[in-house]
Amino acid sequence: MAVSLAVVHRVVRPEAALLPVPSAAGLNYGMPHDAGGNWVGTEWLRSAYWAETRPALAADLDFMQRHKLGKLQRIFVGLDQTMLWDENRGFTGFDAAALAHFSTALDMFDAHGMKAIVVVYDQEVVGSAGNFHFAALDGKHTAMRQGYLRATEEFFRRLGGRDTVAGWDLFNEAYNSLGTDGRMPQPPHADPVSPGYSDSVVHGWLRDLYHAARLGSASARLTVSDATELYWNPDPDVGKYEDVVDFYDVHVYDDNPRYPDWRSTLRKPYIVGEAGASTVGAHYEDQALNSQAVTYLLEHAHTAGVSAVLVHGEAYVTATDSLTPTGAAVALFLSQGPGVAQEAEGWNPVTDIGAALVSTARRIRRVFSG
Repeated sequence: MAVSLAVVHRVVRPEAALLPVPSAAGLNYGMPHDAGGNWVGTEWLRSAYWAETRPALAADLDFMQRHKLGKLQRIFVGLDQTMLWDENRGFTGFDAAALAHFSTALDMFDAHGMKAIVVVYDQEVVGSAGNFHFAALDGKHTAMRQGYLRATEEFFRRLGGRDTVAGWDLFNEAYNSLGTDGRMPQPPHADPVSPGYSDSVVHGWLRDLYHAARLGSASARLTVSDATELYWNPDPDVGKYEDVVDFYDVHVYDDNPRYPDWRSTLRKPYIVGEAGASTVGAHYEDQALNSQAVTYLLEHAHTAGVSAVLVHGEAYVTATDSLTPTGAAVALFLSQGPGVAQEAEGWNPVTDIGAALVSTARRIRRVFSG
């Protein structure tokens, strides 16, 4: 009986797999400013800005390397900024220069011994050339939707196999920025906004997007980041993601964070792609609050089965060549040698079967609870 109970315990509480990453912490870098420190957003790859954003990126990577802020950074592309559109035919190709600039940016990561989590699409600043056109999902713009899928497949065919990229976030916080989870206002309104699409519309889009990216690259590791369901919901609906991700990217903004039991709910590796104090009142901009929150998330990541924590909030001040308390927390954590996530070898039936049982039980409970 004791042996049977031990087996059941292992089935119900499986050991989480890990995403192969070069360091257990880094920064949610975002994208470079220009050389003068001005925010450019998801237009940084365009020729009008590249002469200014390239040296800024180089300086930032130099700083991160010199101050040991991790070998994994999360960066936003905003693929729209590289795409060419025709009003009637939809997507017609890529801006060759913009794609070349992105490839050069990845070369710069390589030169610094770093890897990236790359955000492909983002719906955040409507006026940005890199912002996703959410009308593609309203059922009235078929050419635009199909154009996005063609662009995604072609992009991944060209660049999806780059070893520099540890993982691709196909859509940043999709259920927030396209759906209703983030409780964002509908346009016209000050950014950020959301069209408020239903979960089924968002999920259908993510499924198509995932398949397009997979057609382009069989080896790319794909995800869609989440900021509400997987952390804040005590009984998360993993059905929103499990068929459109290879690993989970969970965003945690909380003044007093505590890791959920992701080992029992998620069947795939997971990272915290954005970690910081609460977004309410922009607490992540408060260094005392932010450094305290990220310190907890860093120090308890291994126990929680998290492959990497990428910290949000100002981490350094280049003008004084100094770290903020947030950046110091990252550097201190990495200096203590927390280890590197290693790729699991082979299939672990106990892990998959155990997670499947937990997932099935949760689905059944939802059905009977209405």
